Amino acid sequence: MFSNRYFRLKLAGALIVIALLGISAARRGESINPALWRCVAQPERWNRERLWLPAAVIVSARDADFEIDSGEVRIRVDGRAPAKVGDAITLTAIFHTEGPRLEMVRGRALPPLSRLRWLVEAVSVVVLLGVLANFARHFAFRPKVLQVEKAP
Repeated sequence: MFSNRYFRLKLAGALIVIALLGISAARRGESINPALWRCVAQPERWNRERLWLPAAVIVSARDADFEIDSGEVRIRVDGRAPAKVGDAITLTAIFHTEGPRLEMVRGRALPPLSRLRWLVEAVSVVVLLGVLANFARHFAFRPKVLQVEKAP
């Protein structure tokens, strides 16, 4: 199993298994926490489902409700706004088909530095590429270089 025999076949099989696990996780994750645009597109399917929105911007606010923009959808949220207009928030809410609208369960303002998340992710990708390049440089698979001694 751990020999180099059928190396390419084993590698292809492992990559296929990883890809299938990723597809499975994406489908399961979508049913656990659907995207807001999907809820608005199929309101009957997601009625009374609890949603978590990692980031949204408050567009307008009134006493009993406010409106948010999640980058994909603008929607009304029942409840008092957790921050002022223009601030980024994270929100846990229940989706309702009438409107459609959200009923806020919990919400909080995001810190100002959370908008720089893309920078953290970009640095992480650069570090990953560096590690992979170092790995490829030091551990390249070269079967022609292998020397096997014959037993006497």
